[in-house]
Amino acid sequence: MRKIFDMDNPVMRALSAAADLIVLNFLALLCSLPLVTLGASWAALSETTLRLVRAEEGALWKDFFRAFRANLKKGIPLGLLFLLAAGLLYFDYLAALVYAPPLRVGVAAIAILVLGLAFYAFALLGHFDNTLGRTLKNAVVLAVGYFPRTAGTLVFAASMWMLCIKFWRLLLPVLVLLGLALPVYIASIFFSDVFRKLETPAEERET
Repeated sequence: MRKIFDMDNPVMRALSAAADLIVLNFLALLCSLPLVTLGASWAALSETTLRLVRAEEGALWKDFFRAFRANLKKGIPLGLLFLLAAGLLYFDYLAALVYAPPLRVGVAAIAILVLGLAFYAFALLGHFDNTLGRTLKNAVVLAVGYFPRTAGTLVFAASMWMLCIKFWRLLLPVLVLLGLALPVYIASIFFSDVFRKLETPAEERET
């Protein structure tokens, strides 16, 4: 019985991580309700899940709200930019559906690429202090330069969301409780080593 409740037990660690992600998912949804704050919320979620991946100490909800406040000014325009892109792609898809069905594949491919950029852009916004232009530029560079990690993030996120939508009666609780936090957490696992390299001074990387 002692081992079951030991926090070093893999089962307990998994349950603890799941509980943390459920809390973060709720906070991210709550802070995204005005919609214009979606960018700041995603950046805060990315930064907090990165801290979880690295097992850094801190209070979960305090870390989230600290990151949310810190990224509010830059997160709003960046979030609106991606919302605009999503809206345009949605209407393009509807237009292709009516007038040129074969173009749906191209629109869907562009949407996936934009989603990949969003994962990197909000993670960079939450972790590094840069201008919006440089953040977007770095997101493009990292998404292309670390394409296997980008692909892994997108495959997981798209597969999870599609399964939850297809089997919504069974998986609706998963979508509600972990729909945002779990994909971002997986992205943080992929991005952690990449960001650690960027945190290292150039002279140390050369050595």
